[in-house]
Parts: sequence; C-alpha cells; structure tokens
Amino acid sequence: MIKTGIFGGAFNPVHNGHVNLAKEAIEQLKLRKLLIVPTFESPHKATRLLPFDVRAEMCGRAFEGISDKCEVTVSGIEREMGGVSYTINTIRELAKRSHDEQFYLLIGGDMLFSFREWYKYESILKESKVCAVARGGDNFTDMLEFAAEMGRVKVLPTNIVDVSSTEVRRKIAEGKDISELVPQSIAEYIAENDLYRG
Repeated sequence: MIKTGIFGGAFNPVHNGHVNLAKEAIEQLKLRKLLIVPTFESPHKATRLLPFDVRAEMCGRAFEGISDKCEVTVSGIEREMGGVSYTINTIRELAKRSHDEQFYLLIGGDMLFSFREWYKYESILKESKVCAVARGGDNFTDMLEFAAEMGRVKVLPTNIVDVSSTEVRRKIAEGKDISELVPQSIAEYIAENDLYRG
C-alpha cells in the first residue's frame, strides 16, 4: 500500500504553517505521495475565496521541492467535482481513482476540536487515517485526550509555525510586511498580482 497524504484547505493564502505541516507529516508518516487539495467552494468559511486557479498556483509555488522523499502534487479534484467541497466526497472520489493507496487525512490541531461538526465525520474516520498536527497555540495534551475520545485519530508530536491565513490577509490589507509568514515565492506572487488589498 502506498502511503498517500491528503492535505486540503482554502489556502487563502498558503503560508509557512501549511508548508511546515506538510513537511512534518511527510517525515513522521513516511508518506510516499502528498496531495495538496485546494477547496473549490468551502462549506464553512464566510471569507470570500480568491479564484481556485490563483490559490492552486500559490500552492504549486509554495510546496514545490519541499521533499525529495515524497511526490507532492497540487490536485484539482475538488474543482473537477464542482459544488461545495466536502472532505468525505473528496476521499471517496480519490479512492475510486486509487491504485493500492492508504489515505492519511492531514488536519491542523485547530480543526481537530471541531472535527465532529464535519459532514459525515464518522465516515471520514472509517475511510481514511486522520492525522492532526499541532500548531504553535494548540495544547498537545488536550489534543491527545480529544483524539483518544474520538478514536482512530493520530496526533503528530510536533510544533508547527503558528500563523493563519486570516493574519496574513489582515497584514496585507494594513500594508504590513508578510515575509516571515509566507514563503518568499508567495510574498512575491501576492505583491505582483496585488492580492488581498481590497
């Protein structure tokens, strides 16, 4: 079985926390493949997303060359499927196209505590291995206890860069420097295309 990670999100924009989460997951889970899956239409986020192609382009730039042990690909599967992007539907569509793959769903520690609110979360737990990665502000002990209550959730013992897309967008709107929050290629792309200023 090929260990394949699924890392979905709005990536609006992608930032250093996302990139470090991916690196940690590849290393700790010994992933052979990692699919970066930008959301087409989020069921949760009230924030207006940039067009899919723009966010996918940023993902391509941010995740390029992050590992020589794992094949990292930006997937357009949620755009192909259309409509609201529900994780269980994405997992099932990937499974249809799969050739001997075991899926590992990667989520940030912040997402773990609201996981029971996800659409068909119990099916997600049955059809993939859910792995929660701690971010800087997350309480690791609390995560372990919560994961134990849910069952079938692995908590990766790591401390990820504590940054959010909301923080990045706010700093851009305020005309502040974001060079420590996002990869250089993303800071340049955002500046060149005048993104998030309105």
